[in-house]
Amino acid sequence: MVVECKKLDHFGRGIVFVNDKITFVRGLLPMETAEVKITVDKKKYAEGELVKLIKTSCDRVIPNCPYENCGCAIKHLKYEKQLRYKEEKVKEIVYKFGHIKPIFRNIIYDDHISGYRNKITLKVDNSVGYYEFNTNKFLKIDNCFLVDEKINKIIKVLNTLDLSMAYEVIIKEFDQIMIVIKGKIDFEPLKEFADIIYVDDKLVYGDEFASVMIKDFSFKISKDSFFQVNKYLTEKLYDTALNYCGKDKSKKVLDLYCGTGTLTLLLSKYFDFVTGIEINKEAVLCALENKKINKVNNVKFICGDVSKEIDKLNADIIVVDPPRSGLSKEGRDDIIRIDPSKIVYISCDPITLARDLNVFSEKYEVIEITPVDMFPNTYHVETVTLLERK
Repeated sequence: MVVECKKLDHFGRGIVFVNDKITFVRGLLPMETAEVKITVDKKKYAEGELVKLIKTSCDRVIPNCPYENCGCAIKHLKYEKQLRYKEEKVKEIVYKFGHIKPIFRNIIYDDHISGYRNKITLKVDNSVGYYEFNTNKFLKIDNCFLVDEKINKIIKVLNTLDLSMAYEVIIKEFDQIMIVIKGKIDFEPLKEFADIIYVDDKLVYGDEFASVMIKDFSFKISKDSFFQVNKYLTEKLYDTALNYCGKDKSKKVLDLYCGTGTLTLLLSKYFDFVTGIEINKEAVLCALENKKINKVNNVKFICGDVSKEIDKLNADIIVVDPPRSGLSKEGRDDIIRIDPSKIVYISCDPITLARDLNVFSEKYEVIEITPVDMFPNTYHVETVTLLERK
């Protein structure tokens, strides 16, 4: 059937109406007319497949990525329109689910919209690739335009190897290239392209850690360490968080769920004392090593559960960067009990952010939100939010 796209939903899908039922079509842009085929028909909504474009939007571009149904849901949209889409998406979600209307700053971005990722996680099915969007259908790839040529060379080599005993391969690109293999594989051909190789959690080649510089600090990265994936925008993201924290050295700062201490150590330049807390022992060991490498003396790392350490903790400013699922109820309760004058919240999911802000809004005013485009060509967007106690 022939339909006209009205707008994009929050997952980058085109919204059309078929017999007055809302229908989502990947790959379709606003103001485009297309022939579509219904693939899923539920009571309240349907999903469709783009068969043929009839009227094309002037905002459509030909993407570098040749793969259909990958994670790059809006790769066919002009980049300046991607940025506007993400700004509006954050506003809509915060208004709808957070029931608040803070100041929204212009989105922060970089001109590197390909080759920006420092990490890729590949599924294995006798070759390497992804699962197609929202399915378990394997999609073999020979390259990914979101990572640079160093990682793409490794992808090509992997596809020449016997992968029958492997099920996942993670490649990280920092000052060194690290490959983490889940399962068994002949890793000898990979030594030419990698500095560090792990097989089933065992170090088989190179040093234990990779390293990376952020501002004036050097950080060690373990195989399981979380690190921001956009190598061009990580500093800008952290600069935004630091600006929200302010520069009052007398304030006590607490970095909850601090991981390997990246932001904790960056904060140490501007405050007399900073505490980071993290439940993952490996991450804390890495954080302690990073503290030692950078000769920082005004930072303390605690390995433990925030809920169990709550009686020992106090802070004027709390910085938090939770996973995509956002803060747990216990995490929100912990922050409210600590009762900081300011919260700086880094989020990679506007929906869980809005949920958490709605809870905090009883006691805290949401001052402003800055979106950061850490994930060009996808529907994902990072945000940094400033909250102040009422």
